[in-house]
Amino acid sequence: MNSMTGYGRGSAENGRGIVTAELKSVNSRFLEINMRSDHFSAFLEDRASRKIKETLHRGKVTVYLSFQPSAEGRNLKVVLDRNLLEAYAAALTEGRRMKGLKHRKPSISDLLTLPEPFLHVEKEVLSDEELAPLVNEAMEKALTELTDMRAREGANLKKDLEKRISFLKEKREFLLSRQDDAARAYEERLKERINKILEDRNLSIDEGRVLEEVALFSEKADYTEEVVRFGSHLDQFSHILESNEPSGRKLDFLLQEINREVNTTASKASDTEVVDCVIIIKTELEKIREQVQNIE
Repeated sequence: MNSMTGYGRGSAENGRGIVTAELKSVNSRFLEINMRSDHFSAFLEDRASRKIKETLHRGKVTVYLSFQPSAEGRNLKVVLDRNLLEAYAAALTEGRRMKGLKHRKPSISDLLTLPEPFLHVEKEVLSDEELAPLVNEAMEKALTELTDMRAREGANLKKDLEKRISFLKEKREFLLSRQDDAARAYEERLKERINKILEDRNLSIDEGRVLEEVALFSEKADYTEEVVRFGSHLDQFSHILESNEPSGRKLDFLLQEINREVNTTASKASDTEVVDCVIIIKTELEKIREQVQNIE
């Protein structure tokens, strides 16, 4: 079982520089990838995305890709545009010959303030073919760290869910034990009310009629079927917790089914202790649902 929350970082380098991949993942119904890179090509971003899709199934993943050139790999070069500089020189020479102008040789600062620069700085950039192996290696390292963290978080979630499911199974046993007690309590209350009414009229109670009323009550208030399905869903939940496959959606669906059975049980129950127990169960189910939202 894996959580959808995690962080991973990896880097790879050669003599020209270092590629760093940083991954952060949070909850999401589907797999969403948000790519942010330092001027990497669409080809390299797509390669990084495919790495994630091969490894993860759910979660919103933010990817940061960056490249830091080494001191030896910067390869900065200043290029002189000779044609432009010669054109500037010719224009300035002609200007010096014009009447009414001060005759002064242009300085370097004068040349550097001209509108179109004649000096250009070029930086040699690594090609996609050179960067691709670095991106692959950095992504693999980052994904390994990310999945390890998600696995650790998932193990903690599993332990917590196992305890909560065990607690719900205990509450389910209580609901089953109260089913017959509710019918008996209703029979006693019914007899008391009838006896009180008949005493004033010197009439005796009709046991057959009482049993008929109790039977009708028991049929309406019988939640055994719902509690049996409740138990079956809990067993399925425990079984899925042991699975190595992504299980978040399955568990979320089971919780919906469990809630349905518990709500029906509450609507049928007339026993205050049963109703109180259902409230405790629903509170626990909400806590479980919050945990399940983080499972891949």
